[in-house]
Formats: sequence, C-alpha cells, structure tokens
Amino acid sequence: MNFKEISIGANIRDVAVEHSKNRIRYEYDRFNLNTEQRLSMITLGTLGQLVLQNYLECKEVDFDFQLQFGKYDDFDFSINNQIIEVKCSGYKKIDEWKSLHGIYNASQLENALLKNFYCSVQIFVNGYDKVNKLLNVKNCTTAIIAGWIKINEIKNFPKKFLPFGPAYLIPLDQLKDVDLLLS
Repeated sequence: MNFKEISIGANIRDVAVEHSKNRIRYEYDRFNLNTEQRLSMITLGTLGQLVLQNYLECKEVDFDFQLQFGKYDDFDFSINNQIIEVKCSGYKKIDEWKSLHGIYNASQLENALLKNFYCSVQIFVNGYDKVNKLLNVKNCTTAIIAGWIKINEIKNFPKKFLPFGPAYLIPLDQLKDVDLLLS
C-alpha cells in the first residue's frame, strides 16, 4: 500500500480552526460531547478535508469541494461526477495510525448509499488524544492519506460498537491507493 504522508502547515490549521468555530453553531451533537470535544471532532474532520483538497490541487485534479457551515454539505468532494466523502481519524503517537482501521459510522453508511456516494477516503491526522477526545491543533503537523474504499463495499467489513456508536472497521490493507482514485 502506498500511503501518502502530507505536512499540515499553519495556514491549513488556521482555516480548520476558524471554520470549526463557525460550524459548531450548526452542528448536531450526535455524540453527546462537551463543547471542547465537539470542536475537536469538527476540527479533525475539517483538517482531513483540507488535506485532501491540498493534495488534489497539487496533483492538478479537477474537483468540486464543499466546506460550509449553516447547512449540510451535499458532498465533501466530487471528482468526475462521483461523490467522495472524507473520513478523518486522529492519533497521538508517531506511527500509531498504522494500527488503526478505516472507520465508517453505520448510520452514515445508510445515508451515503441512498445518496449514491462513490467512495470514502480515510485520512489520519496527528495531535489527537483519544482518551480525552481532544485535538491539540498545534500538534497537527502530519496527515496520512491511507486510501479509499467504495461505499458499497464497506458493509462487507465487521461492524463494531465504538464509543461514538456502531461503525464498520476497514483494515488499512483493504484500502486502495488514493492515486488510483484520481486516474
């Protein structure tokens, strides 16, 4: 597998923090977290989207991107009229991400299938303390684009009850190289 390691600069962190501060006012609290934890989760997801945006721009890929607040996005990305969703998870220690799985929330899968989403891209970002469910944005310096999987293939993997609800766990070796998505 060809994982992509991407540096996260201050500009991406700043955009993610600002967007998350605006978005939290509209975000449904589906995990029953305190405000700081909710903001961490929103910022983590936003970082993942911005990292993929940056990667696609560097690869000169033609795409549409929605990063908004105040209403729900219709999609994260669209490439060649295919809807691509980004799932971002955090880790704390160097290389800890290698022991993680791609995660896709079970209730979100039903919606993605109904909307005919094409695939999900899994990204890992450092700086996240999963014990306290808090992101230290200043420590977010590296992202790993682990790969992608077709939405309709996710249900073939085990579903596990995690702290944030039931989710499908996809082994990293089952993800396809992100560059295959772009070709």
